[in-house]
Amino acid sequence: MITIPRSLARRLRIVFSRTLGISPRSHAPSVQFRAGDGGVTLFIVGRDAAVAYQHSTASSSESLAVPFELLKRCEGTKHEPVSLEREGDEIVARWTDAGIPQIARFQITDSDEPLPLPDTMLANDADALLSALKEAVETTDSESTRYVLNCIRLRGSDGPIAGTDGRQLFVQDGFHFPWEDERLVPACRVFGCPDLETGGTLEIGSTDDWVVLRRGPWTIHLRIEKAGRYPRIDDCIPQPSRTQSTLRLSAGDASFMRRALRRIPSGDELNSPVTVELNGSVAIRAKSSEQPAPTEVVLTGSRREGEALRFNTNRDFLARAVRMGFRDVEFAGAESPACCRDGQRVYVWSLLSKEGAILGDPDAVRIESPAESGRALSPSRQRSSRRFSAVTPAVTSRAAAEHESANLTRVTEHVEALEESLRELLRRTTSLAESLKRRCPPTSNLPSAVGSTEQLQDQAAA
Repeated sequence: MITIPRSLARRLRIVFSRTLGISPRSHAPSVQFRAGDGGVTLFIVGRDAAVAYQHSTASSSESLAVPFELLKRCEGTKHEPVSLEREGDEIVARWTDAGIPQIARFQITDSDEPLPLPDTMLANDADALLSALKEAVETTDSESTRYVLNCIRLRGSDGPIAGTDGRQLFVQDGFHFPWEDERLVPACRVFGCPDLETGGTLEIGSTDDWVVLRRGPWTIHLRIEKAGRYPRIDDCIPQPSRTQSTLRLSAGDASFMRRALRRIPSGDELNSPVTVELNGSVAIRAKSSEQPAPTEVVLTGSRREGEALRFNTNRDFLARAVRMGFRDVEFAGAESPACCRDGQRVYVWSLLSKEGAILGDPDAVRIESPAESGRALSPSRQRSSRRFSAVTPAVTSRAAAEHESANLTRVTEHVEALEESLRELLRRTTSLAESLKRRCPPTSNLPSAVGSTEQLQDQAAA
């Protein structure tokens, strides 16, 4: 008999689903149980990924293979035990739910063998590596056919992790990999999973066919893509010497802008364009088809260095740069790629055509970011003017105000993270719908996402 907690069944179901991309309607591989003196190893092996969990608990030597459905049936949030026993050609699962005994029977499925571990694995800063992997995965494209843009690149010579979807690219270096060449592995959504956020150091290694990551009880295998081609993204990164203008965002304006970008109007849900004016002030304009005049957000604490510039951009890319902590954005021109860089990271994205830029309008609804000394609140409308301002309430205790501000910041960050996840889901759904439209009729030509990557390269070289 093998016993695991119901809470572990839930954690396994979540991590297994994210690693292998298991959806409610997709076929899932069998879940394998290997029990012995060292505890129970639970693992699942897919075509492009595999994941294993080492559960330290006393158990007799036994091997079971059960349908993935078992985890969904018996999972829970409490530490109540689930026992698995073999009875003939079935696996019988028993547990209690709110004190009521439950039982479920499953057919025994085919067994898989655990994947081998590399001979050498190198430790890396876990938080930095997981963050880089997560950001690289979020910059991939599952629709591309010419290049494998659904993969991320791990280069061993100088340790960078990179991802691109043809319109944006992300690179972060400073890691240590026990190989010299490049490894392309599928974009795996597991790297944002809370279960991987604890467990000490994160080790990485490679066999002939798999890149392997191990942290605490978790081991993740990602199949190496050997046949596909990856674009020359290093050529897409603009040289600092070509920078003509730089947007320097203050910390307060960065937070204010992230909230404003989600609320100002848009007439194009696919690109969500905004115009950024770097002239006497830093202003962001947006307009919907139903709006007679644009909305203009003025960032009072930010500034421009270099030449005056007006450019048109996808607001999601600009917001993402701010979310990742970048405060300086470099531009070589109104249609050249925008570039953010710090000590180890680079984020680049293609700008939209300057022909769609929104010009200044004296009738624009104007919103100003609050002064840096005040707490950033949502702007309130003044009926006597089309100008907006932020208001900072008086406080009687500085300590109480700081405590309240810290609590509000934490709550706001959680809400913003949820809103960004929903916005990303909307963007991907809209992009998929547009892609499906372009595929009809069947004889129509579907533009490759890689064309944008090549355009990005041409712009960077211009």
